[in-house]
Amino acid sequence: MIKYYIGLIIICLSMACSNENKANSPLAVVVKLKAAETLADFEEARKYIDIEKVFSNQPDSINPEVEWKESVMFFYNLGHDKKFTNIFKYYNYDIHETISKNRATVSFKALSSGDSIKEIIYRLELYKNEWKVVGVDYVK
Repeated sequence: MIKYYIGLIIICLSMACSNENKANSPLAVVVKLKAAETLADFEEARKYIDIEKVFSNQPDSINPEVEWKESVMFFYNLGHDKKFTNIFKYYNYDIHETISKNRATVSFKALSSGDSIKEIIYRLELYKNEWKVVGVDYVK
């Protein structure tokens, strides 16, 4: 398990070092967002997500900030249950990154056909040379 984290850190660091004057890649931004949310580090996670855009698309959305924090805390607390984990298992997915000018997508396609969610698609936009997640779609 620890070797997966070390590998993920090495990948992120190598991407960061090769792009010193450029924005982090969309994939690196998604990984950093997932890591910060897993730790319920709201200040760090906020750097990688446009909360208003992601949560205002929900039909019953009244307060995107509160809904985001409740969602993060739900999975954070779930991760402390003995039956569940909030650690994202990247190795269970085919990962694809597509960049087109100021927009990008990062998709995680499940390798197992038995998974209830077949694909997770993160949509990103470039703001002031920084990628931010502006949408998350779950394909069942």
